[in-house]
Amino acid sequence: MTAGDDRARRTGPRELSVAVTPRYRLMWGLVRVLVRALFDLRVRGLEHWPAAPFQLVANHHNGWDPMLVIGVVPLEPRITWFGPREADFSRGFKNRVMAFFGGMIPYHPDRTTLTSAVRAVRRVFASDGVLGIFAEGRIGFRESELLPFEDGAAGFAVASGVPIVPCAIVGSTDLWFRKRVEVRFGPVIRTEAVRGRDARAELDARIREAVAALLPADEPRLPRRRPLGFLTDLLNGADDVARRDAERAAPGR
Repeated sequence: MTAGDDRARRTGPRELSVAVTPRYRLMWGLVRVLVRALFDLRVRGLEHWPAAPFQLVANHHNGWDPMLVIGVVPLEPRITWFGPREADFSRGFKNRVMAFFGGMIPYHPDRTTLTSAVRAVRRVFASDGVLGIFAEGRIGFRESELLPFEDGAAGFAVASGVPIVPCAIVGSTDLWFRKRVEVRFGPVIRTEAVRGRDARAELDARIREAVAALLPADEPRLPRRRPLGFLTDLLNGADDVARRDAERAAPGR
């Protein structure tokens, strides 16, 4: 293996595509057809989107979530997602598909340099694109609650002075055929005046509150009949499935 091959394996796709290319148009169209055929997909608050560039900060229930968001948003500006933990895009069907279409910035503290990730993010904003971040860092299994946000969820936006749009995907924890799923966007949060650690901490709290405000007040009840219920875990990792089953088996759940 050459040094270049080794670096590609550690950092994911070597060339991050940030333009609305014919390949991206194909992916966007296929995703919209697929998720709208499988689910009763709705959107609310799309009028809150500012002019690009900006950053989306979203909750995370399922491996379908990026596709559900793409299924309700316009072709432009293009969304690039930050932080999938798969570092080797040469293996696995899902990884190979992501590598083919691009639009992912993989990051793992032990395998990817922060410098390369920051450069990729700056390319997204410089191209008037949208950076999407799942701030919890891993999948949560309660529709009405958020997991703790990872440190620095707003760091990229603050560094570039771009606004943040809070986003909540509601209904994707448990999926089945024609399940209603709603993608909700909240009012814009400005970042250009944020300076210093205290202001950054206050911003992080505001973002979390804004995403939480988009969530339902109570946990939904699961119906007995859930056709094609295997869709729930089709794109989830085995570790996420095991963690969910353990949480739901715990007393009091």
